[in-house]
Amino acid sequence: MDEIDAPDAAMAAEHENVSQETPFDRLEARIDALLERYEQLQSEHNVCGQKLAEREAHIRQLEAQLEDLEQQRLEVRGRLDALIDKLSRF
Repeated sequence: MDEIDAPDAAMAAEHENVSQETPFDRLEARIDALLERYEQLQSEHNVCGQKLAEREAHIRQLEAQLEDLEQQRLEVRGRLDALIDKLSRF
């Protein structure tokens, strides 16, 4: 019979602990939860900052590549204009 009463006693003790929870205990629990969430958000912020820096570096690389391609296009256009000019002399 003691085995059956043991879970009931444990539940009663737990209920008593919960009911004896003071406002300071609740405040402490809320502060702990807030600090944990703050640390999560800080970590997410750092990850986002790192991703942003990587993407900005990729954008700079693409802009440099675009500039090189534009320069090549201008060179090709100049050479084609020169060839067309040579052909038009005939």
